[in-house]
Amino acid sequence: MRKFLLGAACAALCACTALAFTACTAYVDKDAVNLKGIEAAQIGTDTDCDYYLAAEPAATAKVNAMKDTGLGIVGSLQELYGGEDGYPQAVVVVKSGLLQYSIIEDFLDGLAEGAEWLLADTTEAGTIVDAVSEHLPSDTTPTFNAGNLNKDVIANCAVSYTPAVECKDAINSFMTEINGVSDGFGTANDSFFATDISGEEAYDGATLQVYAPDGAPALGIAYMMAGAWESESASGFEYHVISSDDVAATINSGNADICIMPVNLAVKLLGQKDTYKLTGTITHGNLYLLSTDSTSIAAENLSTLVGRTVGCIQIGNVPGLTFKLILKKNGLAYNELSS
Repeated sequence: MRKFLLGAACAALCACTALAFTACTAYVDKDAVNLKGIEAAQIGTDTDCDYYLAAEPAATAKVNAMKDTGLGIVGSLQELYGGEDGYPQAVVVVKSGLLQYSIIEDFLDGLAEGAEWLLADTTEAGTIVDAVSEHLPSDTTPTFNAGNLNKDVIANCAVSYTPAVECKDAINSFMTEINGVSDGFGTANDSFFATDISGEEAYDGATLQVYAPDGAPALGIAYMMAGAWESESASGFEYHVISSDDVAATINSGNADICIMPVNLAVKLLGQKDTYKLTGTITHGNLYLLSTDSTSIAAENLSTLVGRTVGCIQIGNVPGLTFKLILKKNGLAYNELSS
């Protein structure tokens, strides 16, 4: 009986591995791309990993800090995913009851202006860093600094506001793909997308609370936080930069009137409810592969990763899920290493 159970377990594991997209094992599979969940501090230092998956601006910060090792950016998930705009990564959600007010339309216009401000020659990195730092919790520092936040890095963060009416189909398509590599995120009701924002009522209520996780999403509101937004509505908002780990709790608490959050989390937590509406995307992919091997990774040679181990930040969130679906689309098996 014991031998039978052992044989059945082995057969089940082999069947899971054969399916290529659901295996989770303790061993490195030479016939698959091996994925290991890591923390940001392990990028470039985890000796089990041949490659690392990281988001900008942290990716460049890590490369700069480890120049002597030869660590560099060797691939872009945006390019591997395909399409002109990459994939929708962070989105803006607004409490449904606020969409009737003109102050919200002003804010969204400000997001579009802010993307241009970030890349303007007259906008200094120190101004951006100071703006984000001033809105972080005490005793914390932003994921970037004036020494590594140059215009190329900002461009890599892919900050650009796209209204829901223009990105709704892309979000639905992306979520269908995400659900193909992970259960539990679901889809959004059609009404979740605020495709007609033209509120004309004046707002005279309490100061609106805006939250964004540190990193590229925080860059999306740096224009406002720096006081560069010259709008009559500017005084109506208060800004908070938080850890990505705190986004779900912030939404569930109802403290955020406006929140920037990962698209999959927005759909999972809010997509079937009426409490918030998705008004648009603010970042369109900012994930990169890092390695000490200088060979560039593109769709044509993605199979180079087979048999190698890729350390993935947030393996169960947008970074890891996006990488999994890219591997799946390219017909490559992946093996998630158990921790």
